[in-house]
Parts: sequence; C-alpha cells; structure tokens
Amino acid sequence: MAINVKTITCPACGAKVNYDENSKVATCEFCGAVLDLSEWYGDKKDRERDDMQDEQIRTIMNNMHRRNVRTTQTSPEEIKRVRKKVLIIVFSIIGAIFAINIITCTVGGAAAFKAYSDRSKQKTVEKEINPFDNLTISYSGVSGNGTARINDINIYSISKAKKTISGPEKLSNGDVITVKYEENSAQHNSEKYIFTQLEKTFTVSGLDEYVSDITKVPSEDFEMLKKNAIKLAISECKEADIEFAEDSFDIYAIYTMIKKEFTDQMSVFVVSFEYTLEGETKTGYFMAKYDDAIKRATGEYKINFNAGVFSYVRESYFGGFTVCSAHTDWDSVYTDVYLNNKADWNIHEDYLKTE
Repeated sequence: MAINVKTITCPACGAKVNYDENSKVATCEFCGAVLDLSEWYGDKKDRERDDMQDEQIRTIMNNMHRRNVRTTQTSPEEIKRVRKKVLIIVFSIIGAIFAINIITCTVGGAAAFKAYSDRSKQKTVEKEINPFDNLTISYSGVSGNGTARINDINIYSISKAKKTISGPEKLSNGDVITVKYEENSAQHNSEKYIFTQLEKTFTVSGLDEYVSDITKVPSEDFEMLKKNAIKLAISECKEADIEFAEDSFDIYAIYTMIKKEFTDQMSVFVVSFEYTLEGETKTGYFMAKYDDAIKRATGEYKINFNAGVFSYVRESYFGGFTVCSAHTDWDSVYTDVYLNNKADWNIHEDYLKTE
C-alpha cells in the first residue's frame, strides 16, 4: 500500500506534524504529544473530501494569480494608445488657449478701431490760445556766462510744439532773448489750438554776478578778507625763518580779476611788510588770493574766506625761502598781477595805498 504523507499542526506546541493518512494516530516530534487523527479528520472519506476541496481552492487561487499577472503587464499597443490620447489632450488644450487669445485680440482690436473711428468722426474743434500765457523762462549761472531754459505749460500738444530761443550765447543780466514758435497751431485729438502769438521777447534777470570790486562787499566780510591775508603772510614769513616786524604787515593794494569768459573770479590782496636782510631793513610784498566772490540775485554774497598763495615777487633767496622784493621794485608786483594777466582777465584796481 502506498504511503501518503500529510501534515497537521500540533494543538499542544504549534509544530508541524507529518503523518500517514492511513494512520489513526500521530506523535509530535517536538513536544511528544500523541494526536488522535480520527478526532481531527473523521473517516477516510471525510479526509478525501477535504483534500479535494483544498485542491480546488488552490486551483482557483492559481488562476486568479495568473489573471492578475496578465492584467498588470501592459502591451506596447496599449502604451501607444495611451500616448496618443495624452497628445490629443495636450494639443486640444493648446488649441483652446490659442483660440482664446485670437478672440481676445480680435475683440480688443475691434474696440480700438471703433474708438479710433469714433474720434475720427468727431468734428475738430478749434480753440484760440496764447502759448505764452503760462510760459516762463528761468536763468542759471553767472552773469556773462548764463543760460536760459523754457518752462512750458501743461498742455501736452502745446509743450511739444517746436520753438527756438535767440539771443546772446552767454547771457548777462539785462540781455534780451526772443522765444519763437515755428508753427501757428497744435493738434490734440479733436482739439486744434490756434496760436494767437508766435513770438515774445524776455529780459534776462536773476543771474548771479561775480564781484567786480571786492571792497564793495559788506564791511565785516571785507575786514575778514584783509585779516586772513595778513595772517597768511605772517605765517609764511615765520616758516621762512627771517627777521620781520610783525606790526609792519598791512594791505598795500587790492585787485579784483574776472576771466573775460566769465568762468572765474579772483580777488588779490597785496600785503606789504618790513623785514631785515643782511642787516638792512627792506619792504617786501606778499600776495594772497580769494576765489569766486559772488553776489547772489537775492543780494547776498558768497565769499570764500580761505586765502591761498598767489605769487611772490622774487628778489633773492634767504635760507631757501624766496624773499619778497623791496618796495623799490613795486613795478615787479604790478607786472605780476596786471601786465601778465590783462590778456585773459578783466582787472580792476580796488585799492592802492598811498605813501
């Protein structure tokens, strides 16, 4: 008789127990429990029926597994079909967006064209206006080298109308300039502005002015300028380590110089002083300058109180320092200040000390 080995679970320890289906008992090899097989499976027919049901269940499960495997495997044809559907959806979306844009542009263009047509159908209204009513001229710079600027009205079409300024290239207070429109009208939408005046003259004013006579500035400012010039002369002589009488320093001459192109201004203070050279007392001259003294259009003055060295009139060297010339050589001072600069500068003698 053939032996058909079966397996059951031990109810005592849970281990697997092999047995012969023709046996009535089986012994667990792990815990030693003796199992009554007739209590578990009944007679042989019952066991065969159970075996048959188990086999049927296994067959059904295997078939379901094979169907699942076939379902999860996608064929190349299916991939192509899916890809085609995706492309159709994408291009459909793009086409819809494009169509919306076309519709929007068409509607907007039609509205713009209608608005343009409506404006073109409107009758042009002519209005007379004087373009100079709200036009002003502003000036900047220094008299003799000033510039003018047009400050136009707010109506766009009129402000863009071409116009010219004629007059001196470099403006001074009192000069006359002319503003002229080159067209007699300006158009803005349905309104046409007819100019009632095309030309107007303006007198230049409000430019700052270079001071042409430094002695005319406020007295407290003038005294400060003299004081600073003398202070600088004393300082320079101390650095030269020469013998001098500090109480001998005085303002000998003052010149105001303005560049002929009105690009610069300079005030020259000539300081005289006595010094001793080789036992002999001499008179020397030291010159200091102040730059850009300006009288504002408001009447106020702009003055630079920092004096700088302009030049020395040379006589001889003493301890490496160029000693100022003796009073007998005053012509050298005059030459250095006036004759050497008169070609490029307008020079005004503000003050000259008399003996």
